[in-house]
Amino acid sequence: MAMQVPDTTDLYEVLVRLHDDVRQIQYPYSAKVLKWGIIKHSEIEDALKKNPDASERTVWAGEKPADIAVRIAGGLTAFIDQEGYREKWMGAGLAEGSWKTFLDQYCLLKADATPFNDEDKNYRNAEMENLLSLIKILDEEVFSSPAMTGPTNLSVSFKSKWWKECHKVFSEAVRYEVYRSLKLPGLPDKLCHTPEWTPELKGAIREIAKRWVTSPLWERSQSSDPAVGVDFTSNNESSVKVFLSSNGFTTLYLEGRA
Repeated sequence: MAMQVPDTTDLYEVLVRLHDDVRQIQYPYSAKVLKWGIIKHSEIEDALKKNPDASERTVWAGEKPADIAVRIAGGLTAFIDQEGYREKWMGAGLAEGSWKTFLDQYCLLKADATPFNDEDKNYRNAEMENLLSLIKILDEEVFSSPAMTGPTNLSVSFKSKWWKECHKVFSEAVRYEVYRSLKLPGLPDKLCHTPEWTPELKGAIREIAKRWVTSPLWERSQSSDPAVGVDFTSNNESSVKVFLSSNGFTTLYLEGRA
């Protein structure tokens, strides 16, 4: 029986896949980041030819910070959108601007100076997985909770200033857990831009998210007088801060220490 020889097209496809696989191994930084359009193979390769310690900062030198932020946020959003969470949240009342606030709160939306070849300290791939883990936890424990459509005021969490201020408090509580669990040298600035979260850490973050839902704040009566209740119709940043603090939605509470 004659051996079947692959035709030119088959051989070309194999070589292309092999080339892509080799580049993924060569630049472990880029596995998901490349796929979702945050950076290109050619940009990394060109930069490394000139400087073996090249980084995102090298590649994007001269670009406006706002343009870099849009580029990174676009890739992160495309990655998350395959799961449908953002569409679901926006359908429940989340504003487009609040999604951008969310990404900026948890992710590094600026050029990282860490060299591409530094596998231990380059967290872009881990950042994407951590972001997805965070979103899954928040969706399962908070935004898919029956309390969102129940008798409490939990759904106010989707209002822009409430969203922003609640996530400030929540991220502060999670920050200490990430720091302790991953044994980091210092408190992380952007929680998802860290080593990949362990199952134990994700479990601890889930417990913090559960306390978001069970906060007595959402049970308070509607009132413009803080001594009587909470004005859940307010979307003023300073007022929302006061309502959260005065009604116990604090870092200590979410950490289970109050």
